[in-house]
Amino acid sequence: MSLYDRDYMHESEIRENRNDRRIVWIFIAVNAVLYLLLAPPGSELCARLALHCLPQAFDVWQLVTAGFLHANFSHIFFNMWGLYLFGSLVLPHLGKNRFILLYFIGVLSGNLIFLAGSWGAPNVLLGASGAVCAFMTAAATLEPDRRFVMIFMPFTPIKTTTLVVCYTILEIFLQLTAAQGNVSHLAHLGGFLGGYIAVRIWFGRTLAWDPLRRLFKPGKTSPRPAPTARSAEDDGSPVSPAELDALLDKISREGINSLSEHELARLRRAREEMRGK
Repeated sequence: MSLYDRDYMHESEIRENRNDRRIVWIFIAVNAVLYLLLAPPGSELCARLALHCLPQAFDVWQLVTAGFLHANFSHIFFNMWGLYLFGSLVLPHLGKNRFILLYFIGVLSGNLIFLAGSWGAPNVLLGASGAVCAFMTAAATLEPDRRFVMIFMPFTPIKTTTLVVCYTILEIFLQLTAAQGNVSHLAHLGGFLGGYIAVRIWFGRTLAWDPLRRLFKPGKTSPRPAPTARSAEDDGSPVSPAELDALLDKISREGINSLSEHELARLRRAREEMRGK
């Protein structure tokens, strides 16, 4: 089979795969529909699906169902905005299957840590914040230098790493000071932790940024790996057979969405070279 016999070598299909965010919109739609149907949070069904910390009201499936419920409009709006923003950013790295898995990892890790810290108390939890925090962690480790303009700092773009580190520190502070009692800071911290563990298992030392890299390699300073998705440009050098094989093997293992912008540019160059351009 030649390079051109492979479906993913067509420019239009590469572009379509890179921009395919349907899975993000599916999760947003599911959350929105449940929010509208359950008339937050007064319905009996909504109360039944939320996560309860009292033993007599707890059911194990609440650990999952609570991650699709929201208390009010602002709650779901900011969670879905975060899911769209950070989920879309990391989708090309994760692919659809890992994207779905990361959502549930964030929900479960956040809810479990909240449950462990509140067991026996009359506390109730609902919301996708744990999942959103998991995607924030993934964005910081996979796209560390992407810059955001915050509403409260409109003229100061900040990097993903700065945003996530500052938010994590803020969550720890608020948890320790018992501030904002109606917000589950433990669930947020659990989402951060679950997201980090997931991407660390999936990507290992290839993470563009890893806050605990030295912890896994004590006594050694690991060089920072080259950025994986900063630019769609390549350096203009010919694509060697070994490099092309590595790209095709990665597509075979993880799908076209796993390629960075740089890798896609190298794939396009290989196609042009084979066409004699």
